[in-house]
Amino acid sequence: MRTRRFLVMTLALLTTVLATGLLAAPAARAGGWEETLLDPPPARIEAGVTYTFGYWILQHGSYPFRGGDLGQTALRATDEKGTVIDFPGTPAATAGHFSAEVVLPHDGRWTIGSQHAVIMPDPLVATVTVPGPVEIAPSMMTSRAPHDWGRVRPSFPPSSPDANMGAPVDGVPESPRPLVEPQRVAPRSQETVVPADEPGAALPVWLVVAGGAATLGLAAWLVRRHRRVNA
Repeated sequence: MRTRRFLVMTLALLTTVLATGLLAAPAARAGGWEETLLDPPPARIEAGVTYTFGYWILQHGSYPFRGGDLGQTALRATDEKGTVIDFPGTPAATAGHFSAEVVLPHDGRWTIGSQHAVIMPDPLVATVTVPGPVEIAPSMMTSRAPHDWGRVRPSFPPSSPDANMGAPVDGVPESPRPLVEPQRVAPRSQETVVPADEPGAALPVWLVVAGGAATLGLAAWLVRRHRRVNA
């Protein structure tokens, strides 16, 4: 009876591991990537002062996210020592537009990126020298898909000399794909902002399979040992 209960518990654990890894993989890849664009920022930033930063999150650098709700968005500030501060965003009336109250606590150089849990965020939106100006990062986009913005629209920055991103131009497909893999300009500070432990991050399929095989092997060994002990 104890052996049967042990096997049931082991199989339940294995099923949970496999289901979690396999279901998370397609969810994290859905929707691709985005470019975050700041509205024209304040001319000068001082430590300890509150500023309102407007920003746009554009799927494939071209239009508001069309896959549903992005959930909570934020601007993420990282200083030269790797200290990270998230400033939650509030959705505006226009789709894809948000605002965040930003307070940088001390002088120095800060890297500003975006943060959310659905598609690949933008790690380099701007750099801020405190006290001093906001330097908006040049865009890696060479072209953008058409979108009917109306009067309220993003302020698109100039393209970087090594820009290599292209967006679909013959309409907007249901699940658009980038023409090349996204490459962002590296931050100028010694710290590179890389979002870690993102909610919904996918496990590689090979890792899930290897974990399942290891779990089965461990279960078989434990069963044999259990039988010898109870023989």
